[in-house]
Amino acid sequence: MQQRHNNNFDFLRFFAASSIIISHSFALTLGYSKISMYDPSLLFGQLGLATLLVISGYLISQSWENKPELFRFFWKRCVRIIPGMVISILFVILFIGPLATTLNPVNYIESLLSPATWSAFPFYKDGFPIGIFTDNPVTFVNAPLWVIPAEFVLYALVAIFGILGLLKNKFSILPLIFLDIYLWIIWYDNGVLNKVHFIIYFLIGIIFYQNKEHIEYNNRTAVCAAGMLAATLIFYTNTPLIFIAAFATVPYLILYIAHLPIKRLNNFGKYGDFSYGMFIYSYPVQQTLVHFWPGEISIPLLAILSLSIAVLLGALSWKFIESRALKLKNIEF
Repeated sequence: MQQRHNNNFDFLRFFAASSIIISHSFALTLGYSKISMYDPSLLFGQLGLATLLVISGYLISQSWENKPELFRFFWKRCVRIIPGMVISILFVILFIGPLATTLNPVNYIESLLSPATWSAFPFYKDGFPIGIFTDNPVTFVNAPLWVIPAEFVLYALVAIFGILGLLKNKFSILPLIFLDIYLWIIWYDNGVLNKVHFIIYFLIGIIFYQNKEHIEYNNRTAVCAAGMLAATLIFYTNTPLIFIAAFATVPYLILYIAHLPIKRLNNFGKYGDFSYGMFIYSYPVQQTLVHFWPGEISIPLLAILSLSIAVLLGALSWKFIESRALKLKNIEF
């Protein structure tokens, strides 16, 4: 797992980013109000986010174990995430904004300096401060970026556990998982607060790394896990049990696939990891397509176009921004 091409994490990240884009094609065309929390399109996107968080919990724990230095740990996280995110925000402000805004150029520039706009930085949940996407079925600009500050909080959690020596305790994260599940149950009907359940996947990823010497990834267990998940989706549709089943099975299945010795998947990322760029650019691109498309764009067409553009932007982001920033991760201070 130490060598990049001895695992399938690049493939899984690409799959995850793609599934999120496809899921958003439904939501941004129909509007969130017309999609229930049990809608297959929404669950498909949630699977993508769960995949990213399980991988993150696993690999971030590995990163701390490999070099348990607080400043270096956060420096690596910053050079991986912040440069790409900053450029994506500028992409929205300087390119998409002037094209899609309902404001005249002078008012648009003035809006960029307003407190309402600055309070929305850097995640641009709502487009009203700069007058973009206000007539779309959904008015968010780049809603998925809520994950990034949440991730940094989780990185801090890993660092704290590492400093205290708790990462060496195989089950030190379990109390936090139970607490998270309790909060999720309390906030289950709250569309914003119930997102706390995604944290569970990150925490389970940590546990899998803590117990990596004792966990065997084999076909029999994977088939059982997949069968349990499928049965729950079929027989307990539209019930919270599908989420419980996902907590119990999805992390194992993700890491099982990550460990499969399939050469093509092992080499999937030989040209780079485009998934982060896909994640940070796709939503505003989709919103722009919805905004400018004559009439109502179909869901399949939006999915195909936005996925194609996101892969291109992800590749450009990797080549010109992310890969260059990553060269700074081992810089000596």
